[in-house]
Amino acid sequence: MSRVEFPGFIQFAFRAAVEQARNSPLIAEVRPAAPWKRLIAFIALSALLMATAMVAAILLTLPFESAGLLPTDLFAVAPEGPGRLWDENVSVLALGLMLGFMGGAILLAAKIVYRAPVAAFLWPGRRLSWRQLGIGFAVMSVVGGVSVLVYNLIDPIGPPPIFNLAYSIESRLTYILAASVGLLIAAAAEEVAFRGVLLRVTGGLTRSLILLCMINALIFSAVHLDPDPVAFVARALSGLVWTWAALRLGGIEFAIGAHWANNLAIALLGEPLSGAGLSAEAIPVSALALEFVSLVIVLAAAERLVRNRQAQSPA
Repeated sequence: MSRVEFPGFIQFAFRAAVEQARNSPLIAEVRPAAPWKRLIAFIALSALLMATAMVAAILLTLPFESAGLLPTDLFAVAPEGPGRLWDENVSVLALGLMLGFMGGAILLAAKIVYRAPVAAFLWPGRRLSWRQLGIGFAVMSVVGGVSVLVYNLIDPIGPPPIFNLAYSIESRLTYILAASVGLLIAAAAEEVAFRGVLLRVTGGLTRSLILLCMINALIFSAVHLDPDPVAFVARALSGLVWTWAALRLGGIEFAIGAHWANNLAIALLGEPLSGAGLSAEAIPVSALALEFVSLVIVLAAAERLVRNRQAQSPA
């Protein structure tokens, strides 16, 4: 069988993209002394700070729980009924708070151990780009929203929460607000931890882009503890694309926006957040085709951003 040959300009563009990703500000010049010792120290300090943050968060919520303002199990599936979305509001905000504490603890541990400014793990050498975050959110809102609605047609799970007339308009509007805030904090925390800290830390151990992207994607998927192998692969693919986007753009803003929109589409157009990942039925393998198409579009949007930025840069 003859080998498939791509046109020369495609090969050139791909090689250029790989070289630019390898020299991304997120991993360039990352050469810590005694990298493995620092890695062990970073893991130990992260665990200590995360445990401390969780204890502080629990202590802060105890007065509200004692007053009956919080459910005893914040992350249990909210009981079905007209008031379900009110319970979901508490769950999604608690999730955002918990992940926010954890992401902050990991970032602080990295700053201390690697003696680098916070921006070095997020968008080194520049300020936060709201434009990149907004474009990531806009692109993923469209493709993620379409994906969720198409999947709901294939495997119906009922009307989306924001269109379900069984819930009052007040509870739906409040749920949209709570989900937007809680999932933004959650997405930002995960991106800080994975496309920020983990990417920079592993960039100090290897220069292989394949290893960097695969390690990031696999760990990202594994920590979600989803036993469904199709869901594991789908989440790993998302992590792979968001890692590449972060490397190419030199920051995690685009990935934050895309991650936020992806989770928001599931929570608003799929089913309420507490039950979103608890379906007894396994996700069909065919769902990966839809996921793949969606992520190719997201990847193309990130590459377009890179080309636009390069075109605007002075020669």
